[in-house]
Amino acid sequence: MKVKPYEKVSAIYDFMMEKLDYVSWSNYILEVAEDYIKKDAVILELGSGSCKIAGYFSCKYKNYFATDISISMLKSSDNNSFKKICCDMTKLPFKIKFDFIFSNFDCINYILKQKHLLQMFTEVSHLLKKDGVFTFDVSLERNSLNFVKSKSIEGNFNGYYFQRVSQYNKLSRIHSNHFYIKDKSGMEFRETHKEKIYKIDTYFKVADKAGFQIDACYDCFTFKDINPKSERAQFIMRKIN
Repeated sequence: MKVKPYEKVSAIYDFMMEKLDYVSWSNYILEVAEDYIKKDAVILELGSGSCKIAGYFSCKYKNYFATDISISMLKSSDNNSFKKICCDMTKLPFKIKFDFIFSNFDCINYILKQKHLLQMFTEVSHLLKKDGVFTFDVSLERNSLNFVKSKSIEGNFNGYYFQRVSQYNKLSRIHSNHFYIKDKSGMEFRETHKEKIYKIDTYFKVADKAGFQIDACYDCFTFKDINPKSERAQFIMRKIN
């Protein structure tokens, strides 16, 4: 049975990501934030998933909103110390303004069309206060080329069997992750997650159209400029109008 992205993966997501160092990732974004905002800043996270980053980040910044398009992912978190909102990042439903908006772990790559990427950037721009900051990471082509070498992983967790098969189409620049999941009752499910691996200059062009000034484009998890060997990039940009 084919289901929506993260409808069933939400049950195994944290197990698949158990080797990810959420503390270090949170500290990296906190370092970025501290250069721009105060402790009373209003924070919006896009694509919060199971809210691991939100759990760390909201300890320091209390005015925190976590969002995700998957209600299953948000419900997988039992941390209720911050607000959770299920929404599409290209159609953000807020009437308040934010000091700092951010997204992690390829969430921006899930926007498959450039016109929708511009729509999301424009939405973020409208929700930021003057000189507000938007930071996010993106996966680059080198990451996809390296990632698909392993192609498949499988495992068992909490009564679920799963297999993930990864593919990358260099022509369309679409990275696909196919998940095959069997639950405790023996029912089988399929999910397909697609990411667009945009060329790096696309983000610069779209940011300019949406009224952003790019302060930095780092090799992710560092404060050094990206280079041809970078697998991920971290953008930091400010609203200028």
